[in-house]
Parts: sequence; C-alpha cells; structure tokens
Amino acid sequence: MKRTTPHRPRHSLTARTRRALTGALLVAAVTTGTTLIGVPSAVANAPDTTVTVDVSQTGKVPTHAGAGFLYGLSQDGSGPSDSLLQPLAPTLFRGGGARLAGGGWIGDGYTAGSGYRTRIQSGIAQARRVTTAPYNGRYDLLVSDLYGADTTQPSNTVYPCDNGDCSNWKAFIDQVVGDVQASGVNVAYDIWNEPDGTGFWQRGVNSAQYYQMWDTAVREIRRLSPSATIVGPSYSGYNHTWLDGFIGQTKADGTVPSVLNWHFGTDPAADSADAAAIVAAHGVSPLPLSINEYLFGNQQTAGYTAWFLDRLAVSNVGAAAHAIWSDCCVAGTLDSVLGGTGALAAPTGQWWTYRAYASLTGNLVSASSGNTGVAVAASADRNAGQANVLIGNNSGQTGTTTVTVQGLGSTPWLTAGSTVHATLLRIPDSTPLSQPIAVSDSDVTVSNGRISLPATFQSGTDAFWLVLSPHGVTITGPGGPGGGQIFVDGNEIGTANDQWQYDASWGETSGVADMYAGTANWSNSSGATAKFKFSGTQVAVHAVRDVDQGKMTVAIDGGSPTTIDNYASSRNASGVVWTSPTLAVGSHTLTVVNTGTRNGSSSGTNIAIDRVDVTPSSAAPPSQTVVDGNVTGTGSGQFSYGANWGLTTGVSDMYLGTANWSHTAGASATFRFTGTQVALHAVRDTDQGIMTVAIDGGSPTTIDNYASSRNASGIVWTSPTLAAGSHTLTIINTGNHNSASTGINIAIDRADVTS
Repeated sequence: MKRTTPHRPRHSLTARTRRALTGALLVAAVTTGTTLIGVPSAVANAPDTTVTVDVSQTGKVPTHAGAGFLYGLSQDGSGPSDSLLQPLAPTLFRGGGARLAGGGWIGDGYTAGSGYRTRIQSGIAQARRVTTAPYNGRYDLLVSDLYGADTTQPSNTVYPCDNGDCSNWKAFIDQVVGDVQASGVNVAYDIWNEPDGTGFWQRGVNSAQYYQMWDTAVREIRRLSPSATIVGPSYSGYNHTWLDGFIGQTKADGTVPSVLNWHFGTDPAADSADAAAIVAAHGVSPLPLSINEYLFGNQQTAGYTAWFLDRLAVSNVGAAAHAIWSDCCVAGTLDSVLGGTGALAAPTGQWWTYRAYASLTGNLVSASSGNTGVAVAASADRNAGQANVLIGNNSGQTGTTTVTVQGLGSTPWLTAGSTVHATLLRIPDSTPLSQPIAVSDSDVTVSNGRISLPATFQSGTDAFWLVLSPHGVTITGPGGPGGGQIFVDGNEIGTANDQWQYDASWGETSGVADMYAGTANWSNSSGATAKFKFSGTQVAVHAVRDVDQGKMTVAIDGGSPTTIDNYASSRNASGVVWTSPTLAVGSHTLTVVNTGTRNGSSSGTNIAIDRVDVTPSSAAPPSQTVVDGNVTGTGSGQFSYGANWGLTTGVSDMYLGTANWSHTAGASATFRFTGTQVALHAVRDTDQGIMTVAIDGGSPTTIDNYASSRNASGIVWTSPTLAAGSHTLTIINTGNHNSASTGINIAIDRADVTS
C-alpha cells in the first residue's frame, strides 16, 4: 500500500498510578484487498437526517477497541504525558523502533548490535509504560521492525528463510524473545508487518517462503514462551482470499496465531463478521480479532474518526490502532492526534473525538442513523449518572442531524423529574482545539420519554458529543484550571505528593473487580487514619458505598472535618463520596478518619478507599515559535546557509511554500534560537539523503530523510530539553544516502522553537 511516510507503522511509568478524565469516538478507512477506494457511498451535502438513541435498550459493556495507536509514543515511552494520554483510556499500542538509527538487526549485519539494541530497548520501554496500571493495555511488538524491515532496508536485504535458510531468522527470534523475557514486560509478538508486496516484505504474499518465515517464528516463540500472544498476519488491507488461505495453511502447519489481524478495510463490522466466518469454516476455534492500523491520511479528521470508532463499537473487533502517516515514528503525538510535541503537545479535534469515545462507559445502548454516512454510538452508565452519545461522519455530510433520545421514562436516574440536562458539543477538526464548541447546554423537558435536539454540521469533518445527566456535568480537557484531573489509586503509598499514608489499623485487598486498579484500602477500626498529600486546587474522594459501610470524616490541612456516611442499600464501589472546595494553589493534605460509627441501617463500620481525583494547579504553558526555513540572517530565530544551498518557492505542501535545499556533500546550515527545545521539519522523499544535526557543537545525530513516498513538512528530529538560553542548531548534508534513495538532496522546511 502506498504511504505518505516510510512506515505508516505507523511510555516508563512513574511510581504513581494515575488516570485522567476519559472520553472520545468514531472513524473509517476504505480498502478492498489493497486497493484504496476514495469515499463511501454516502454523498457530501446530503439531506438532513436523524439519529435515534434508546437509553432503555442496553447491550454489551463498551470495550474501547478503537483506542489504540501505532507508533504514538516517544522513543522511551515517556511521551505524551499522562494528562494527555489517560483521558483517552487507550487499550492498544504498537511499535518496535522503526526508523531509529542503526537499521535494526539488518543494519548490524544480521546480529544483535547497537542498531537492534536501540529498537528493542525502545519497544520494551514503551510496553513497560502502557501494559501496567493505569493503562493495562496490549502492546504489539513489531518483530519485523526490530529486524529492520521498515521500508528503509537496503535493496540487498537478506529476508528470513531466503534460499530455504531460516537459521539466522531463528537466532533473531531467540534474541528477541530472550530480551523480552529478561525485561519482565508482557508483549504480543506481531511477526511481520504487511507481508503482501508492500515495502516491508519482498518475497510474495502467502508464498512458500512467507510460511517458512511465519512457521519458524511461531514455533520458536512458543517453544521459548508457550503462553505468548502471537498476532498476524497484519495484511495491508482486509482481503478475504488472503485470510482464507492464511487460516487454512496455518491450521495445517499448527501455527494459527493467538490474534487474527489485518489493516484498514471498508467497514470493521462487516469485515470482522467475514473474518469470523472464515475461521469457523476452517474448523478453527474463534480467534480474537484486531485491526492494527486504521484510517488513511485523508480520513484522519474528527468526524471520520468518530464514524470508524462507532462502527468498531458494534463490531467483533477487540482492538484497533490509529495509523500513522506523519510524525513517524517517535514524536509522541499519538499519530498526530496531538498538535505539537513535548511540553507543547495539545489536543486537536481528533483528540476530543477519542476523549468522547472514552466516555462511553456502563453499557452500550440502542443507536441508529437514518444515513449510512452518519454513524452513532451511545452508552448509559448508572454509576456515573450519565449517558453519552458520539456522532460521526464519513461522507462530508453537512446540514442538520436531529438527535432523538428516547427511553428516558425507563431511566429515572438520568433525569431530574420532568427534565434532563443535555450538553451538546460540536467537535471541529481543528489543530489545536482547547475545547469542543458548546451548541447547547441546558435542561430539556422530557415529553413521552424522549427529547430531540438539532446538531448542525458546520463542516463535513465535524463530530458531535452529547452528554445527558440530571443536572449537568463539566467537560474538561487535559491540564489547566478545572481540567486534566489526575487519578491516584488508594494503594499508591509513600510520603511524597500524590501518595497515601495509612496507620496500622488499615488493610488492603487486591483483585476487586469493581474498583479502580482493583485495590481497596480498608479499615473497620474506630480512629483509623489515612492521609493523602497532593499539590493542586481540588480533590475528590472515591470510596465504597454499601450495606456494611460506616461513617468517616474528611478534612483538608487540619481544618474542620466533614462527616461522610458511606452506607448505601446497594453497592457502588467507586463513586465520588466527597469533593473538596476549590483550594489555594499549592500543597495540601487530605485526612480521612474512621469514626467507628454507622448509619442505623448499616451492618458494619467498614471504610474502604478506592482512589482520589486531583485537579492540578495550572501553570503557565510554554510558548512555541514557528520559524520558516527562509527566515535568514545571523540573529536569534534565523537560519544561515553556507555555500551550495538553493531556494525554491511556491512549494504547496511546505510551510509558507519555501524549500531551502542542497545536494552537495558538506553543505551546512545553522539556526540560532533562544529557548529550551527545537524541532526540525524537513522533506522526506524518494530522492532525499542523509544529514547530521547537532546542538551547540555537540555530537551530531544522523538523520535519514529517505521515504518511499513524500512527506514535505513532517518533524524529522526533535532536540532533547535544553538549558534556557541561546543555542545553535547545525545541519550538514553528509553526501550519503539510503541505498533505496535516488539522491542526496536535503530540503529544510521550518523549525519549531520552545521557550
């Protein structure tokens, strides 16, 4: 499949267990086999339509299958920040060090040298962050990227089992599995990316050599790690014939994967039904299904993303990952779902779509659309006291969609007598987007158990998010006043900020399914005391309410205590029982004391803490300055070019339309700036060469700008965080090129300076 980046491949977790507010939804990709189809059948500017939601008709628990990202993390897994990642409730990540310097196993001469080590260390670091609490996601380790087959491999690459010799491939698999086991990290092994005639595999789709490679890997992984999860075949598009052949052959060979996956497809609901039928027809037990890449570059809008996520919600797909078409492969932007990098990363329209998708909790409810180009998914969550609706659009639909919610007469917990509070938000496809746009936010009178609201698409790339509750809710984003709450489990113990201290009268129970992170810290002793230190402006306490719970007091900074009665006639193990007033910016201590008393209806004096939600103090955000490559001179914020550089103007796919370029070895350019970080944008294309970059005369880093298809304005390198002050970036054309490149051109687009 043609790509606009060389790998449409597309964190180390702190001691804190944190999770921020949740939400996001819906998108689509279209492919038959590997042939791209332009747009779905619905047409832009179609007539006004309707969507209908029935909150009384409940179904399965949402899986958030679509909240996955291919190469969405920074190299060491630390980015993006928890405040930007946790609200999306991600479930799947996929990576393996594609395009990192050294070329992997291939670049090391088919052994475990520095190139391989760089890639495996990156994959393990990323997996360590996202497979543990609070994420507890799946990490698909791209084995072929560790090998070096990421489309930048040389034309004389020795592929696994060339000439029938699988010995080096077997040694490679042994190395990978050994390194993963030594790390103690849990990964799924995604053996080969897109083995169907793309730039990743040049030995034929479902060929005899492919099955030699596949069978050798599966047997060796299962010999060394019998319980390992193996993912495949990772075709570049949904193709019935290929999958049918694959299941038939791997069944015969005894190498059927643990998870059956593919990329893209026309409709995930239809494709997953077909895939399940193929598996059944071969007499193979049902397999988990995964779409490890979805959304082509032109489909990555708020509205289209929402459409696809909605279709995933009603499919049998268990996990899916947003594809990467720019920022490959360690920018940490969640595949451009974030605008900017590092400290300047910010939500976009797509980010808010995923934020809304994560708000689908409780149970999915009946939802339908009067237009195939508009999709809807909805949920109702009695514990949260909310219903959420996500509306997506894959057809450029404009006009007004009438949203009808019925069944409200059967859900009195969602209404306030004769009204329900409806917050309708439009999510434009904007970068950045600090908040969705409020279309309406008011109490609406329920008539005959239903309400109707108009949602007018201002653009064919819009998505909509509707939140229903008795009295209204606050929609917040990451960080800043009133938003970006940090979730801290009650079992995060210590003396630092965002940690709990318990006296000797407390116990701990793990594996509690209906509590955050599965832990309960509890006491049934009068006077038992727990303290939580935090820095922020507000804290909310989650604790068990049940038939055997007693009374506790809560106090901030030694102030007057408030008594909280945790008795309830039915269990709610993770609800908010108390929220502090807004506090002064700074450090605070929450004190919880078991009073030893109880409600007359309660059978006990137990107190069980689940977690707290901390609203952090807002800090002045860093600023970013974008400097075009044609801003020249010798001052700060200017480029200076030596001899042998040229200028081309009117380049439509570059920032301000200018390209400063050189195809001469040794040609150098400098960029002087004042700040703490710089990100360099340059052309990646089939004729681009290799350059070095260095800061303040330090050791140079080599950047290979070759790509199998053009990306004229992506980030090719980001500096580490620097000391505040003046710095100089030096760029040199090495005169060398990737063996797959036709030239040694270097073309500078712009620089982004953080200060």
